[in-house]
Amino acid sequence: MRKSLKELASIRSGIFLKPQENGDLVYMQAKYFDSEGSLSSTIFPDIKRRNVSDKHLLKAGEILFSAKGWKNFTSVYKAEYPAAVASTSFLVISLETELVLPDYIAMILNSPQSQESFKKMSKGTSIPSITKKLLEEFEIPVLPLEVQEKLVKLSKLKNEETWILDELDRLRKLKLDLSILKIVQNYD
Repeated sequence: MRKSLKELASIRSGIFLKPQENGDLVYMQAKYFDSEGSLSSTIFPDIKRRNVSDKHLLKAGEILFSAKGWKNFTSVYKAEYPAAVASTSFLVISLETELVLPDYIAMILNSPQSQESFKKMSKGTSIPSITKKLLEEFEIPVLPLEVQEKLVKLSKLKNEETWILDELDRLRKLKLDLSILKIVQNYD
């Protein structure tokens, strides 16, 4: 069975704020994430709480969809993250059903097939973007929860394997560079 995202969740836009020093909340921006949707940098509170309505605070399990740019990655906001709000780069997906897991939705939206669909659907020439309406119409295959859990675990293992292989490749190159350097230094 397939359901449109609007049948499973509500979607809202991130908000525009100007980051400042010594904030109380993190202003989640696309630059904090890698292309797979993992936090790739240290984040610091950079906006004042008094400037933000409660309805904009991110909750654990909400899904951040990077709607602007060439890579529309998705990331699940985790309970261990600091208090935050999403920037206008994101559409925030709040599940309204227990038929699907947040990590499953993120996995589907991050899949190569979905990414290809987003490229075809995107609007704009200089900075392509996915509108809220387009995302609401995007269809998600609804599988049994235990299957979703297994697929999410498999996807995480695949990502870990990719990271390990990339790290191994980096270390091999470093070893080769050091070997070359050692040989060159021995001729001095």
